[in-house]
Amino acid sequence: MPEPLPELQKTQLIVRSPLSTDGFVSIYFSSADGRLMSEEEWWNLKQLIELANRVCVKQQARAVSA
Repeated sequence: MPEPLPELQKTQLIVRSPLSTDGFVSIYFSSADGRLMSEEEWWNLKQLIELANRVCVKQQARAVSA
């Protein structure tokens, strides 16, 4: 179960992308002071998305070949 956000934490929608005709994925960034993401945090997010994409592509390829 995810941890609840601290009471004063500010959350900003970073990415919202369609996955299907009726499904979306949303990524939020949170900080206690409401600041924007730093360049390093953007780079880390990019790396995370690329890693997840590689895993999903491999799983889809296995499903198609099975």
